[in-house]
Amino acid sequence: MVREDRSPRQHLPGLPIVCVVSLLLAATVAGPAVAEPSLFVSGASKDANTILAGESVNVTATVHNTGSSGGAMGIEYVVNGTTRATERVVVDADSSVERTRALEFDAPGTYRIKVQSPGKSAGRVKVKPALVETTRTDSTTRQLKIRGGTVPTNEPYELNVSEQTNRSFAVQSWTVNASRQAFTQDVTEYTDPSAADLAVPSGDDASVFGVVTVGSSDGVEPSSMQFALDRSTLQSAGIAPQDVRVYHRINGSWKAAETTVATEQPDRIVYEADTAGTTAYAIGKIEPSFSVTRTSVVSEQATDGYRVSVRGTVENAGSAPGTYDAQMRVDDEVVNQTSVTVPADTEQTVTLSTVVTTPGTFQISFNDANAGEIKVTESQLQTDENGGAEPKTEPTGTEPAVQTEPAGDGDGGLGPLPATVMGLSTVLVIGGLLGALLLFGVVIVLLRRGGSRNDSGFEL
Repeated sequence: MVREDRSPRQHLPGLPIVCVVSLLLAATVAGPAVAEPSLFVSGASKDANTILAGESVNVTATVHNTGSSGGAMGIEYVVNGTTRATERVVVDADSSVERTRALEFDAPGTYRIKVQSPGKSAGRVKVKPALVETTRTDSTTRQLKIRGGTVPTNEPYELNVSEQTNRSFAVQSWTVNASRQAFTQDVTEYTDPSAADLAVPSGDDASVFGVVTVGSSDGVEPSSMQFALDRSTLQSAGIAPQDVRVYHRINGSWKAAETTVATEQPDRIVYEADTAGTTAYAIGKIEPSFSVTRTSVVSEQATDGYRVSVRGTVENAGSAPGTYDAQMRVDDEVVNQTSVTVPADTEQTVTLSTVVTTPGTFQISFNDANAGEIKVTESQLQTDENGGAEPKTEPTGTEPAVQTEPAGDGDGGLGPLPATVMGLSTVLVIGGLLGALLLFGVVIVLLRRGGSRNDSGFEL
């Protein structure tokens, strides 16, 4: 009996053949494997967040290739949605490259920068007409650099300075006149006035809390500034907040500028002041220092009585100009007065007069300085038939409190003689001078006669 072999082994040899044929056919259709590049923008950045108008910002794009072969792609530098520049970048397989492009901005504003293909943001850049930077600071000094761009405007630039609350005096804002050209200014703030490289007023007539110096380029001038002072500093000096001024340094003198209180804070007072016209400023209170250095008294007949004039020389030894109120006093009664402006470290001469209509002896003063004594008699008050004064005797005087000097009239002549000269009567002084001149003439005559009888060859 023959048994039928139903084992599946009869079909197994055919299966591997079919699979192999299928693989061979697939490989023949697909062909050999091909390497391809894969490029994209992996990053974007910029080298500045704030620039001046007319300056450039450098934008850097990073292009990466993750493919197995090198390739190239185009990228775009886009500002506020507008393409500013394009570039084709070649990158090797499995590597990256960086490309940097400078983008210039002429107008102030805020701009968004992207590198596209696909897009990557580089961030925002602020373009300003002017910038202020702190370049150096210590316990007594702070240096600021102010830079202005090329902007077609005539408006001033107002620049905020980083607030320094730990300083008794600090600049908070600086405003300069606009310029169509780029400029640079160096501003130095001194909390300790003695650290400044210039003569700063001091003493009983000056309380200076801070100094500001400016190095200006051609055609650029500061116009105003805001600054803060600690209340405790003012209280220690005994100065009211409204008495603080900014003083311009002009030809060695300090002249007060218009200064106002901008805001009052619990611990600080913020001021605003005009700063045009110079490059050095002192902040505080500077007063003139007046003194009367010389006086003289002059008297003469007048149609309505006897005119007495007092002349005083007023010296201002302070560092700031001031107005001096001058008074003429007769027996401590004010009979005439005027005001005169005296610049710093100079002197002015003031003349005041009055008409005496009654006889007597009068003490003449220039403010608190005793200028001398004048005696007016009945005869000096008499008038002639034409109505004019008829002098009978010369005036007399006594030693004044300060040195006297002759007075001059308005026409450049000698004018009337003073009643006193160094405390002596004018009549006695003139008589002494005439006697001395007469004696000198006699000596000369004798010498001439003696010289004619010798052979010395010397003549007078």
